[in-house]
Amino acid sequence: MSSDRHVPPVGHDKSSRWDFVLGQLAQTKRLSVADVAAQLGISESTVRRDFVDMEKAQLARRVHGGLVAVDIAYNLAASPRGDGAGDQRERIAAAAAAMVQPGSIVGFNGGRTTTASARRIVARSDLDTGGSVPGLTVVCAALNIAMETVLRPAVRTVVLGGVAEPRSFELTGPLAQYTMRDLWLDIMFVGVIGVDVDAGITCDSDAEAGVTRTMISHSRRVVGLATGDKIGKRALAGICPLSALTDLIVTGDVPAQLREACAERHVRLHAV
Repeated sequence: MSSDRHVPPVGHDKSSRWDFVLGQLAQTKRLSVADVAAQLGISESTVRRDFVDMEKAQLARRVHGGLVAVDIAYNLAASPRGDGAGDQRERIAAAAAAMVQPGSIVGFNGGRTTTASARRIVARSDLDTGGSVPGLTVVCAALNIAMETVLRPAVRTVVLGGVAEPRSFELTGPLAQYTMRDLWLDIMFVGVIGVDVDAGITCDSDAEAGVTRTMISHSRRVVGLATGDKIGKRALAGICPLSALTDLIVTGDVPAQLREACAERHVRLHAV
């Protein structure tokens, strides 16, 4: 990878750096410490620490002076996403990980925030039971999340059937819903496109919304995940009303109307 190559703006938070590195690995298969440091404008020591952590997370393998790809899914696409919300997603992921107990059955729909949360949750060291009992069971409605969780020996990964959507990697259709009808979750993390007091939780696909609704109906605890740009936004398809959530993790300023609506509906609001 040449340091002269044009790179779109990348945030300096850890999540944004990892998104960039994994996106580049998907294309080049090998990166050097010096080139990544030059491209991102950060110190080589920071890059080395990131590479060590990424190897521990089994996302890549370190070699002398750099990092090489392993055969996994590298984020929601093979190119980096420079939307500036990486730090928000990382804060949400930390809060989500704190909600999960070892041995739980955890569900995820698709999206960048749920992907970040899943990655943080399955990386927890306390999940390794050292035995035949899974430290965690993950039920995935998105192929990219399944590709990350299946690498964890302590995590049992269950993938719904159905048709894979090319943009979100989510599994949709009657087969996905039929499979989910026989499964039960302790906690479901719901990524969203919009959070609105009246419209509730929404997304861009009615097919994805249908599968997510089934997962929600089979979970004891339902946690919405929303970066600040999603608050007050409505998308095409309704997933569920606010009252279907037990918790909502958000970043940024939370409007008084949303705070009041959550309180009235007994939804625990976590502003991070």
